[in-house]
Amino acid sequence: MRATSRASWLGVPASLLLLALACAPSTGTPTGAAPAKPASAPAAPAPAGAAAQPVAVESAEAQSAAGAARLKADAAAWQRYQDGARREGKVVVSGPGFPGLRQGLVEGFQQAHGLTVEYLGLGGGEVIARVDRESQAGNVTIDVNIGGTSSCWAMADRGHIDDATPLLVDPNLFNPGSWRGGHMKPILPSPNEPKDFLCGLQGEEWVMTDLFVNPQLVPPDSIQSWKDLLKPDYKGKIISFDPRRPGSAQTTVAYLNTLFGEDYVRDLYLGQSVQLTADYRQLAEAVARGSYPIGIALVQANVEPLRAEGLPLQRVFPADGPGALTGGFGTVHKIKNGPNPNAAAVFMNWFASKDAQEMWEREMMETSLRTDVPHQVPDYVIPKPGVSYTIDDYNPDYFFSKRAPAIAKITDLLGR
Repeated sequence: MRATSRASWLGVPASLLLLALACAPSTGTPTGAAPAKPASAPAAPAPAGAAAQPVAVESAEAQSAAGAARLKADAAAWQRYQDGARREGKVVVSGPGFPGLRQGLVEGFQQAHGLTVEYLGLGGGEVIARVDRESQAGNVTIDVNIGGTSSCWAMADRGHIDDATPLLVDPNLFNPGSWRGGHMKPILPSPNEPKDFLCGLQGEEWVMTDLFVNPQLVPPDSIQSWKDLLKPDYKGKIISFDPRRPGSAQTTVAYLNTLFGEDYVRDLYLGQSVQLTADYRQLAEAVARGSYPIGIALVQANVEPLRAEGLPLQRVFPADGPGALTGGFGTVHKIKNGPNPNAAAVFMNWFASKDAQEMWEREMMETSLRTDVPHQVPDYVIPKPGVSYTIDDYNPDYFFSKRAPAIAKITDLLGR
């Protein structure tokens, strides 16, 4: 257990930092049938204009490349992990509670390595609490966690995550042509970790689903700027996922706070009487059926089944904010002292494989960082060539200096 607390340097209570768990499933995360295959989506308009207060993408990319350079193919270590995993026979994985994902992971890993996956559908906060409790008792039962970077950082700061550097060794993963940017994207350390510590691996990167409209009620071209949402005509007509809850709106609120400042966020959420929900399905249906014709922080796994039914939902890209890049649920981390350490290492390498990433895109609709995966996701989440996405939501410099304080502010603003 590390003595240093993130709250000490951020000036934000630890309880509020847990609110910044970006992609933890909430009670509104779907747990029924797997999402339908995406309907064809309109191409995103090329945005004009730059973010007002950008976090340099070049800096984030340089940091990621430096982290990836520490990863080395090691055929002998890869064989040792596989041999040890066969003796262990299974791996225990926690992650988002999408049943299609559960089935894909269980069947895919079994087919690839002949090993059983025991899958636990848990939210980010639940995983952190469980691992903390089990670690203190000396009886850790989870080997691997899949979720957002913030879960990895929170557990790493408690001493509950193994460095991924010696774990990602499968020589098949080191073809530069297989990865966007020419390399795997490891999760860089939080400010409390050693600079050479890699918290895990990010498999996905996509454009956050910030803003949707019902085009039958709000013409998409009527919103050219985020500031257009402050028009009196839209008061009482906007619904958002609750940014006080772990989930999609925390990415969007932090992004808007970075671009336009705290006053804008206050004028939007309070001044426009934005309706809040912690149910992703309810959020998407409210926009699609016209109860609230403008929606903030919808997620594609709920949008696309409605679009497939012919309901009107369209992503809008305001010119002054084309969206942040995020990894969604798609990062993987090894829990320290899990019962099956070799199988955990094999699972992490398999998660980065072409087959695993194809399954992930199909079930989660999050764009893989692998270049050899045919995209099975809505067009609006795929990063567009020539568009400058100035914020990487999963870069620790941005997350801890901009995002975590923004979530603390919105929580104070809206009340608990």
